[in-house]
Amino acid sequence: MGIVTVRGGAAGFAQTVFAGPHRLTADEPEAAGGTATGPSPYDLLLGALGA
Repeated sequence: MGIVTVRGGAAGFAQTVFAGPHRLTADEPEAAGGTATGPSPYDLLLGALGA
């Protein structure tokens, strides 16, 4: 089992997800108040279900 950690700041919605040696960025779309710097958490969840 690998270790998964999530880091985010106090401002905005962007989060960095670390899964073992991999790094992903999640963020809300601009229409939802984010900056769209990565897929939304819902997009990542759907991708995980399909993997």
